[in-house]
Amino acid sequence: MAKYGNILEEELKNKVGKELFEGFDTTQIIGRIDFCVSIPPDPLGLNEAESLLWAEAKKGTKHDIFESIIQLILTLGKERPQDTFLPPSFLGAFDAEKIAFLPYNVILDVLRQNDFNWNVAPSDHTTKEFLQLKELLSDTVNNGLVIYDYERDAKELVYFVRHNFMLRRSGTRQIRINKNNFTHIYQKWLEVVKPTININWEAARRGGIIEADFYLADILSKENITLGEKLFVLLQNDHYLLDRRIDDTGLEEFKKALFLDKQKAHTQFWNRYARPPRREYWDYIVNRRDLLVPQDVRERKGSFFTPRQWVELSQQYIADELGENWQEEYYVWDCCAGTGNLLAGLTNKYNIYASTLDSADVQAMRQRIDNMNAASRDREHGGANLLESHVFQFDFLNDPFFDEVDKSGNVIRKSKMPRSLQDIISDPEKRKKLVIYINPPYAEADNRKGEGRCGVATSLIQKKYESFMGYGKREVYVQFLTRIYHEIPSTVLADFSKLKNLQAPYFRDLRKNF
Repeated sequence: MAKYGNILEEELKNKVGKELFEGFDTTQIIGRIDFCVSIPPDPLGLNEAESLLWAEAKKGTKHDIFESIIQLILTLGKERPQDTFLPPSFLGAFDAEKIAFLPYNVILDVLRQNDFNWNVAPSDHTTKEFLQLKELLSDTVNNGLVIYDYERDAKELVYFVRHNFMLRRSGTRQIRINKNNFTHIYQKWLEVVKPTININWEAARRGGIIEADFYLADILSKENITLGEKLFVLLQNDHYLLDRRIDDTGLEEFKKALFLDKQKAHTQFWNRYARPPRREYWDYIVNRRDLLVPQDVRERKGSFFTPRQWVELSQQYIADELGENWQEEYYVWDCCAGTGNLLAGLTNKYNIYASTLDSADVQAMRQRIDNMNAASRDREHGGANLLESHVFQFDFLNDPFFDEVDKSGNVIRKSKMPRSLQDIISDPEKRKKLVIYINPPYAEADNRKGEGRCGVATSLIQKKYESFMGYGKREVYVQFLTRIYHEIPSTVLADFSKLKNLQAPYFRDLRKNF
């Protein structure tokens, strides 16, 4: 028999709150979320309420806990309370017999989907959208969900709550930034801090600088000094340093951004949050910079995170094709690497190259390399297993592969590409051992001419191979494949970006040409 029997849902919530979460605030009502567990607010009311759990509640026992979680996620996608309130550490679901917990951060990518219809009734488990979301999240939820029977697993349940739900000490306390709430805090930072930074944001975007880089400089800092020296933007007490480079004399050049209000809003904002996050979250936050990038920029530049399951599966596909020792025998180039997460799990860093359009992403990868070195010293995990000299800024659709030389063989204009990679591409035998391993941008122009959206039709590659690509020229990823096919022949292409869309008409036509 279930511990709580067939009591009403409201009574069930009261009993679960009192018996499992004593000392916490379980009375808060957030939108249409059934049940919330929060840290009681400080007496002075200086901080936001900190949620630890948002849960779906069901009376009785005949409920699929997985479907209850999906219902809760649909509620979040439709009502979007996470845009207003600090998101919790866990999502959950419970009935009279059992309770389940799921880390909130595992569904961040799902909640950012713009092409999903969230405007359905979450409680209707028969809609196309509910079934679609259930299938999409099957592996994610099953891998992260922990379920406890109130009676059979009583000791384990108490242990879980005690070690994952912490009460603050009396008095005020700064909210600690973590992988669950850093995107929510960013939205508040945009409202409060961004307007006080003396910079032309429109011009900055054209130069590849976005607000998120200033935010990362803030959160990865202590006493207003950014701890990661390889980030593109650094906070230095009362100003930011950005666009740092070494000139021809070996001296460092940089630009400086000051505050318009003598840093007043910045100081007041960060008084509410504890910086930096715990060391174990640094690499995750830097690697998930894509979550802070505006949608239009993400599509044009490919600032998208490739899920770990896809990374592992794609590398298994390559191993099945090229053999178990392929990493020792082949070179790997991710020419739209973002912050480098597609390369996670590769072990031979001497054979790996990573390039990306944005200098900020290059700096993020180099910071992750530093994180990797630090992790090896203190036995923590994280970082990027890459050589810093193999990580470079490169516009794949516009920049030349090779150094430009005069008739005497003297270099008159250097390519951005490392010389070692130039040698591989120019050598027919080495080129056969080059794997182009990518999850490319997918921006699409507004019309068949490639005009309008994101300037998709403005690349040199689009103009050079327009007749070859046909209608496909309006797709950025098609331009990537076209340059690879024509200018790096005999390579191994590992492109997993369109696994579900290979039957698109323009792709079928393009494959005939390939």
